[in-house]
Amino acid sequence: MNEILAVIYYCFWRFGNEAIISTEYLESDVFFCFSNLMSEVKDGFLRDLDKEQNGIDGKCKQMLRVLQLVDEPVYRKLEHDKVNP
Repeated sequence: MNEILAVIYYCFWRFGNEAIISTEYLESDVFFCFSNLMSEVKDGFLRDLDKEQNGIDGKCKQMLRVLQLVDEPVYRKLEHDKVNP
């Protein structure tokens, strides 16, 4: 999760002092965004839910269905090489 937080922090810091984002409350703004993001994707980080539809396995299967529709050659290559999500 620290990888996610680092990206959010970098974006807020990098684009801080522009009209939309202020660095005055950088820490609290980053925490707010991170907390809201984690509340949306938390099921992907809970081991007990890995096998559920909202868990990581379900999300990977959903991604593969989308990939099959959007980019059939890549999907076939992954299937051929037996790359499991």
